[in-house]
Amino acid sequence: MPAKPKKDEKPVICRCVCPYCDVEIIVEDSPFCNVCKVSFGRCASCGAVIMEEKAVKCPSCGKPLKK
Repeated sequence: MPAKPKKDEKPVICRCVCPYCDVEIIVEDSPFCNVCKVSFGRCASCGAVIMEEKAVKCPSCGKPLKK
């Protein structure tokens, strides 16, 4: 039986809302709000977008965040 052809892998795109201006932001490699010019961090373990500035652990995986 022939192997199935692999699909082209696309970058993970997450749609989030900026907590400061409530405008939808499209997150690809580096999350950034074009309206209020704020950049957001990512969890080093799971890659989740961290929307809270003073977060100490990832809301997705629960691991401590590195600053």
